[in-house]
Amino acid sequence: MKIRVIGAGAMGMLVASRLIRVSAEVELVTRTSEQAQLIREQGLLLTTGIGTSPSNNNERDTFKISPRVFSFEEATAYAITDIETSELPDIVLLMMKQTSITGELASAIQLQLRKPTSRLVCFQNGIGHIELLQRYIPQEQLLIAVTTEGALKHSPRHVEHTGRGMTWVGDDSNGIRTKNDKGLVKNFKNLLNNAGFTVNLSNNITSKVWNKLLINSVINPITSILQVRNGQLTDLPASYALMRSLFDEGVVLADKLGIELANDLWEQLLEVCRKTANNQSSMLQDVLSQRRTENEAITGGLLAKARETEVEMPTHNTMYLLLQSIEQQWETI
Repeated sequence: MKIRVIGAGAMGMLVASRLIRVSAEVELVTRTSEQAQLIREQGLLLTTGIGTSPSNNNERDTFKISPRVFSFEEATAYAITDIETSELPDIVLLMMKQTSITGELASAIQLQLRKPTSRLVCFQNGIGHIELLQRYIPQEQLLIAVTTEGALKHSPRHVEHTGRGMTWVGDDSNGIRTKNDKGLVKNFKNLLNNAGFTVNLSNNITSKVWNKLLINSVINPITSILQVRNGQLTDLPASYALMRSLFDEGVVLADKLGIELANDLWEQLLEVCRKTANNQSSMLQDVLSQRRTENEAITGGLLAKARETEVEMPTHNTMYLLLQSIEQQWETI
């Protein structure tokens, strides 16, 4: 099985490096030629944190890995050459942030999926990107993944596995469609399991997406605006009340849309805060680096669904506008 990982952020480098360590045939595609060249020359560094090493010990180990790496431009140019489809990947993992997913990107990925049996597995937070991708890529070639694995990018070539989690894979028809798909996805699942990840196939991936979406829609905006670590949210009475307000609005919207949520989702949210107490959320990291956040994909995605269903979400709307204001400040500097 040939696997191509598009996106060399924290999760992309983590998954690629752990797959390569179990001898999987993996290509890593970076957004920039500079990062590709750096990894070619110096390799990837993978640090396994406490409880994330294959031996499950409490030691931190760092491994050097030498992947086959391309920039996105190189991978696209290679895909449009007159090559045999057998040389194209069987599984493409899209691990770029949703802010990077454009029509141009989707069109370029389409070229890399010319083998009819190839599948694109999307690991994005938020909602809305699948609809965009479906304009360019046949629906039957799209799979959705949700993961709670923890990863921290120390540099363009160094990633740390900071916490074990769970990964679910499914499609938007809420069931793997064909026998061929089941075989391919099962092999992919086994490969990820061998690499040290816990993976399950889901017949209700929409529910998994929304469970994570609601957790992200609470933790990410508040930590970004207050500029605090995840664990501090539950320590401050006012922020705890704000968390509950955001959560309750999200539950009302999901119920209106007929989306099933986990019965203990509020407890899961609090547990995420506890387990990642010292972590900066990805959105806070973006704010501190003055990078465009996933506000549009996470809170904006919820608000778009709220408008369609006439559900009022005043707390989410306030958070959305505050984050927009933060981003707009950077444009004037």
